[in-house]
Amino acid sequence: MRKLPALALTTFILSACSPFVDNRGFNHETLDLQKIAIGADTKETVMEKFGSPSTTSLYPSEPGSTDSKWFYITKRTSTTAFFKPETLNQQTVVVCFNEKNIVADILKIEGETVVSMNPDKTIGTGYESNVMRDIFGNFGRYSTKSPVPQNNNQ
Repeated sequence: MRKLPALALTTFILSACSPFVDNRGFNHETLDLQKIAIGADTKETVMEKFGSPSTTSLYPSEPGSTDSKWFYITKRTSTTAFFKPETLNQQTVVVCFNEKNIVADILKIEGETVVSMNPDKTIGTGYESNVMRDIFGNFGRYSTKSPVPQNNNQ
């Protein structure tokens, strides 16, 4: 009779250490790349056939260009207890579009890819500031007049 609780406790502890498999992203088996025609399909038709991408490129591949890339990412991981998840499989489908938003190329990448940082400077658009502008920029923005009181006794 004493063996039954010990056996149940041992089974519970061992089952807690079994790996948990997690699938994230797109089901790569349903992405039929033959459905996409290079030079014919557009962003709209790719969206209809594959759905929205996992992520898109933020910058064009060449300066001054308006091309873009859509990434469809599938990842399968295994996690045991509290340990770091282990990647079992990762597949990435990259759909490249030209300046006219027509499919230019389709790439399929297997496994995880380590991306190195680009040492070139990324030119951002926005507000450029300097010390003199920060110091003297607020002159004339504020009025010295006191606000006109509202007459609420009507």
